[in-house]
Amino acid sequence: MSRKKDQREHSAARRRLAKERRWTYTDWHPERMQLCAGPLGVDAEKAMALDAVSGTLDGHWFSVFDCVTDDPSAARTVYLVQLPAVLPLVAVSRHSLAVDTMVPLLKRLVTERPDRHLYEIGDPAYDTNHVVESVDLETAARLLTPAVREFADDRRWLQWQVEGGYLFYAEPPGPRREKDDTHAILTVLRSLVDLVEIMDPVLWGEVADTVPGVGDGHAEAEAEKNPGDAEHGMANAVRGAVPDAVPSVGARPVPGPGSGPSAMAHGGPAHTGVYPKGTLPSGFEAWSVRLPDAVVAAPVVCAGTVYVNCSDGRCYALDAGTGAARWSFDAIGALKETPAVADGTVYVVGESGVLHAVGAVDGQEHWRQRVGHSGAPVVADGLLYVVHHPANLLRDSSRIRALDAATGEERWERRLPDGSAAAAAVSDGRVYVQGARAQLTAFDAVTGEELWHQGSTVSQLSCCTPSVGGGMVCAGTGAGRLYAYDAVTGEQLWGAQAAGVVDSTPALAEGLVFVGDSHGGVYAVDGSDGGLLWHLPNRYGASSPAICGSSGWFVGTKYGRGLFKIGLSAGAVLWRHALDGRGTGPVYADGVVYVGTHAGTVLAVDAETGRKPPRARRKMRV
Repeated sequence: MSRKKDQREHSAARRRLAKERRWTYTDWHPERMQLCAGPLGVDAEKAMALDAVSGTLDGHWFSVFDCVTDDPSAARTVYLVQLPAVLPLVAVSRHSLAVDTMVPLLKRLVTERPDRHLYEIGDPAYDTNHVVESVDLETAARLLTPAVREFADDRRWLQWQVEGGYLFYAEPPGPRREKDDTHAILTVLRSLVDLVEIMDPVLWGEVADTVPGVGDGHAEAEAEKNPGDAEHGMANAVRGAVPDAVPSVGARPVPGPGSGPSAMAHGGPAHTGVYPKGTLPSGFEAWSVRLPDAVVAAPVVCAGTVYVNCSDGRCYALDAGTGAARWSFDAIGALKETPAVADGTVYVVGESGVLHAVGAVDGQEHWRQRVGHSGAPVVADGLLYVVHHPANLLRDSSRIRALDAATGEERWERRLPDGSAAAAAVSDGRVYVQGARAQLTAFDAVTGEELWHQGSTVSQLSCCTPSVGGGMVCAGTGAGRLYAYDAVTGEQLWGAQAAGVVDSTPALAEGLVFVGDSHGGVYAVDGSDGGLLWHLPNRYGASSPAICGSSGWFVGTKYGRGLFKIGLSAGAVLWRHALDGRGTGPVYADGVVYVGTHAGTVLAVDAETGRKPPRARRKMRV
């Protein structure tokens, strides 16, 4: 009985997804198995396509369903995204385990199959880990461009193939999902659609009015069964060429630099963690709102609006005083980095690797640019900076890109000496980026010229975004060290040791440095020599502090689940507010402290008193 109940809930979640996105839901769709029986290696007469969701995403028709056979352990979720034209088979798989035995075996199996060819690009690092099976080597060569390879390698789970008129992906076999898999579906769909859009347009040739073999009449059949879905479903099954890398959406002008307020991670582009003093709004009452999924990145507050990125793939704009929803923007892929707001535009980058520029007032998209999986965006003087995070942080290199904040046009791009898991910090015409091995590099903000590089021998993964203030750059390392460097020359000024990993960005205020680590607590050190001034122990560690005046706020990491206010003179705890899950770093604005949690809660409390909101939380409805 429990299994049947779980399956009913699974089907209900698919129906909700289809209704919410204006897609089509079909509980049983035998025609889908005819398309996928070959790639899946199943008997189309015995397998079933259940809980099918179909529609269009960015003009690309897709279908998602569960392939269920007699073997309960072999169920698979299958994804189809329609291509602009029919292409011969090209199947790409990536293997990172047992490379010495598995990959040679698979390559031998490919060569033993009639009319199948093994394609290799000539890059040993790629060919050692990838098996590319094709019936047309020329198509494989055109398909596997550097952009496609880099995009797919950022998503190592994506074992994809092109066959006929579809881009095809099937999750590894296993028991049929018994939970809501909406988030996984949206993440995979966005990745597949983005993959189609970065493929070489030459592949599609002259796309005719009808594409033989694509859909095989399913578009017309589904439209007939669901006439109300023509606009959102299969009506756009045949499309034109792939859009440009920076498509214009609505041709809406974007304000120029300096024409509006700004807000971003850790208080601004320099990430000092310091916020201006403000007055609590008259009649303010603490509030709490529940979003549909986890909030893992700190929100930002700008001009009376709280902007929150959520793991459900949406950016939410909430009234800062009441928590009431103003708008939400759907980026599809999970959003796990803090947004940036500048000059009337909100910039969000998701796990899909697409950077979106959205109107701060109405949530309408101005432009988008593909940047790959990246850290939080940073805006300064009309330029937008993003740092790409490779799949293997300790092995692969990263890059930093500077884009025109108004148009998304690239101004410059530079490779970093190693991988990076951090965001850029910008101050006084210089951009600073820390690598995964704690190497720190400074670039000219306008030209991208490298100004200095500080090497490191740290072997532990470092994920700290640096902060800049008072003529120095501060950054923590995976080895638990906190370093300060001269912002102009890169000379190391001092180093200090913490008890745990220092991944949280240090806060810089009045010649002092405040930082939290993974399991030691909060530290205050003298900015001139790194000498310890005080230490507030917390076995659960601490987030990056938010500072205003003589007070600071931080969140206990992992299992601490608490928002703390401390006095900066001695580190005394002034109040503590329990959270319903692991919290993000706090943000201060106009006498209010805001924080998000992995339970999906966005909380706003009086920064002075920490007074709790009513028990009842509003569920977000946008």
